[in-house]
Amino acid sequence: MVETHLAREFNVPAAKVWALLQDFGDLSWAPGIDKIELLGSGVGMTRRLHIKGMDPIDEVLTAQDTSTMSFSYNIPRGVPMPVSDYSANAKVTELDGARSRVDWYGRAEPKGVSDDEAVAMINGAYQMLLQWLDDALAAKA
Repeated sequence: MVETHLAREFNVPAAKVWALLQDFGDLSWAPGIDKIELLGSGVGMTRRLHIKGMDPIDEVLTAQDTSTMSFSYNIPRGVPMPVSDYSANAKVTELDGARSRVDWYGRAEPKGVSDDEAVAMINGAYQMLLQWLDDALAAKA
């Protein structure tokens, strides 16, 4: 099992970042997703991501806490990397009135790749997500 953590600071208040992340079923800020199917609602819901050229990816919301601006999810089916038992959590933290930070943590079991390769792939996905988030926040400014 590997674990990784990536963080990025944003020049916007935490409430604005959380406003984009808190609706687990809305990934309109993330380009490249052709369609999202929502199965259920709230904790336990599945967002099924359809991306051209890939099998659907199921992401299941396992926890969410608005008071701490955090959520957790796992991918039981369709992990787009050579790993299994993937789970993650993200947390938004207020740094001051105008700045915030997002911490993204992940855990997975590598399948056919080294631990370092698995961590690099997961971190690459988080870097992409955090860049998309930054781009979406800049577009709303």
